[in-house]
Amino acid sequence: MPDVRPLRSGDPRRIGAYRLVGVLGSGGQGVVYQGIDEAGHQVAVKLLHRHLSHDKDAARGFLREVAAARRVAAFCTAAVLDVGLQDEQPYIVSEYVAGDTLQALVRDAGPRTGGALDRLAISTLTALAAIHEAGIVHRDFKPGNVLVGPEGPIVIDFGIAKALDSTTMVSGPIGTPAYMSPEQFRGERVTPASDVFSWAGTMVFAATGRQAFGGQTVPGIVNAVLSEDPDLSGVPAHLADSLRPCFAKDPAARPSAADLMRRLIRPAEPARIPVDDAETVPQAARKLSRRVLIGGVAAVGAAAISALAVFRDSGADPVREVSPAPSPSPSPSASPSPVPFGAEVTEPVPLAEGDGVPTAVAAAGATVVCGTSTGIALVWDAGTTTLTRLGDRGPAVTSVAIGVSGGTPVVTTGHADGGMRSWSLAGTRLAAHRAGDPVIAVWAGRRTVAVSEKYDSLRDLHSVVRLTDVATGRQIGATITDHFQGVSGLAFGRLGQDDVLVTGDGTERIRVRSLATGKLTHSFRTGDVGGIELLACGASDGGPILVSTHLDATLRVHDLATGKSRGTWAFSDRSPDDRGAAALAVGRRGDVPVAVVAHNPVGDEITVRIWNLDSGAVVGELGSGPGGPTAGVAVAELAGRPVVAGAAGDRTLRAWSLGR
Repeated sequence: MPDVRPLRSGDPRRIGAYRLVGVLGSGGQGVVYQGIDEAGHQVAVKLLHRHLSHDKDAARGFLREVAAARRVAAFCTAAVLDVGLQDEQPYIVSEYVAGDTLQALVRDAGPRTGGALDRLAISTLTALAAIHEAGIVHRDFKPGNVLVGPEGPIVIDFGIAKALDSTTMVSGPIGTPAYMSPEQFRGERVTPASDVFSWAGTMVFAATGRQAFGGQTVPGIVNAVLSEDPDLSGVPAHLADSLRPCFAKDPAARPSAADLMRRLIRPAEPARIPVDDAETVPQAARKLSRRVLIGGVAAVGAAAISALAVFRDSGADPVREVSPAPSPSPSPSASPSPVPFGAEVTEPVPLAEGDGVPTAVAAAGATVVCGTSTGIALVWDAGTTTLTRLGDRGPAVTSVAIGVSGGTPVVTTGHADGGMRSWSLAGTRLAAHRAGDPVIAVWAGRRTVAVSEKYDSLRDLHSVVRLTDVATGRQIGATITDHFQGVSGLAFGRLGQDDVLVTGDGTERIRVRSLATGKLTHSFRTGDVGGIELLACGASDGGPILVSTHLDATLRVHDLATGKSRGTWAFSDRSPDDRGAAALAVGRRGDVPVAVVAHNPVGDEITVRIWNLDSGAVVGELGSGPGGPTAGVAVAELAGRPVVAGAAGDRTLRAWSLGR
């Protein structure tokens, strides 16, 4: 267990609504306290040092920490629960992880071996891949920044993480010498490749209890890192083979975290079942392990890892036949034979070498669009093996959208560097502009719109949000500064004849804005407590609805026009250990509106639930073995039947049946 020192005379006894009971640690940026919330739950409260409170650079760095933690998938790092000011000193409240650092664990219990070492390597690579997909470089990956808790390793300390920027140069070495990369010592630009170097050094320590580069003094360590080979003696051969290229002196020669993870996992090809055998398919579908992607339609924090899915029937009612909805491209010809809920309905379509890993998914009709870490978008006509690649390689795609704009089917992409693009389905670029800040969401409707966000100051912990017309590059409406603690949950929808942007914030406030003007039309609260995680818009017989997931493990439905609650259902009724939602998509299953909710993993288990939004009943579940979320899911349509489309961790595009 982590060491907790008692509070001293100079320590506060309360910060905000949290009673402090001890000190977990301190550093150059602030002090981390162990606290208790009003419900009696343990939390970690990080308070910025008073002398830094008025330092604009330190303040911006502190807010970057908040934004970074929120962009990274919650299974990788301690989730941010609250942000506030204590006598003008900013603080962050995150979940408390009851565990020792890897540094302390190896010191006290000895090096990791066997399966424990392999699980540590894969889990920390998962976290690193998610951090990099969110556009972040950790910069200080080391044994002391890996907490090993009861639910697995958690990567901590984003205090010195910076959003990726091609112009960012470090002003001096940042990090811990024994685990720093050569380029950090040389004062060069730091990229994800630097974290890979540090990760490899951390794994050598985990396996042997010593550093990869010897030296009794800092100059000696620096010289070894810059000019010598690492000492891999004592590291198991299979792991040493993967670590060796990570120590290349040239950052460009190192593999990515996602590539390393695929090498260590080496997934076997899953067996296939015939979908035309009405007698054997339902039983086989319940037994067959499958890879399934879960994530958000506009997910930014994406990790490249396989999730093995198997359907668990929950007694779903039969679904009525429905006519296909209009889509940007016609549904391909496919067998109308009934396919059991949860079974794959097409052959997996692999991404090509160089395409990167999936980062975001969207769908309309039978057309699925997948953004990738290399800056391109892949257009897939579900039911075929045809992929159209849009764009040149560059900054990662953070969000994708597909729709009809100006009478023409278009794909819109947003990028980590603020780039925003619009394409025809045939691959013609229609527009290319750049927002001043990272793009967090895009929309393709009557007009193509990008949403960007940044933290501008510590004045009141509100972020700066702008809407931009992708076609012209011009801002839509006024700059938005009313999101306390930034945007928490974002969705696009339709209200009457208007396309709208729907956002949440840290006060449980929902705001609805016209995409035509950027003006606020109305707002409402989702409840007094809960903490908004994800939002999605849909429709039921009663009109447009807003679906939300919350930090208190609930799924909620509101009337989008009035804000009136239509239902609140607890995830914990079915999974007491549930840690919240990683992805949310809304669609229809026959006449029934449904939500696809992908949950954060508990240990090695991850679950995708399909909810009936009229009754609150769970239609069925997609469960998994070891794995976690990758890019995103979307509800699509194939041969007039609803499917869940997405990209699996083995870098394939797939589709799963939602029923007959």
